[in-house]
Amino acid sequence: MTSRIALFEAMTQSAWPALSTEVFDGWLLRFANGYTKRANSVTPLYAGALADADKLEYCERRFAEAGLPGIFKLTQEHAALDATLAQRGYAQIDISSVQTCDLTAQTPAHDTAVTLQANADTAWIDAFARLSNLSASQRHAAERMLAQYAAPTTFGVLEHMGEVVACGFAVRQHDYVLLFDICTDPAYRRQGFGRRLVTSLLAWGKERGATQGLLQVVASNEAAVQLYAGFGFVEQYCYWYRHRHCA
Repeated sequence: MTSRIALFEAMTQSAWPALSTEVFDGWLLRFANGYTKRANSVTPLYAGALADADKLEYCERRFAEAGLPGIFKLTQEHAALDATLAQRGYAQIDISSVQTCDLTAQTPAHDTAVTLQANADTAWIDAFARLSNLSASQRHAAERMLAQYAAPTTFGVLEHMGEVVACGFAVRQHDYVLLFDICTDPAYRRQGFGRRLVTSLLAWGKERGATQGLLQVVASNEAAVQLYAGFGFVEQYCYWYRHRHCA
């Protein structure tokens, strides 16, 4: 992979920790009991010594043993592997855009309705699970995953009339603040609440020395893409998944 894509892929993998990770000849195998594709997939991050065919068979076996579908997270750097997976019956799903923005010329300010905290406590997890429609098992997995950070983090909620209507979190790495899981209650969408939350998360990152924002958004989510464009986020590259169900 090119250095810039590899940098972003490494940071976004680190900033969304799986419950367990296996590094196999430059490929990351991540497992989290099936909660999210990002945390239950293979990312070919660096070139290794073995042939892709050998690594592919190993990865398929490991995920089958875990009772999980085979999922690979790919970018434009993986054209040959992408074609091989397509031939093996893996469907392409969830094309997503990796975007950055320059914070040096921005002065994001904290919103008084947004509460930020360093850890994902029970109240934050409750709000996140409700706004994301998580099942009990998904909630349990998210709670475990979000307690594992080594990098600085902040978890935000925005309240309106005494009710949490938006939540999300940010991770500080290198010169970047990474945004994740910006969720708004469907009843309150397109009223500016997501924008206000993002502003506070970016302000938190800039206060801690971040000069760039970084996020991943599903390309078909037009509302989110428009929201982030308002902050100056621009696409750097795309990634997608190749997915095959368990036999």
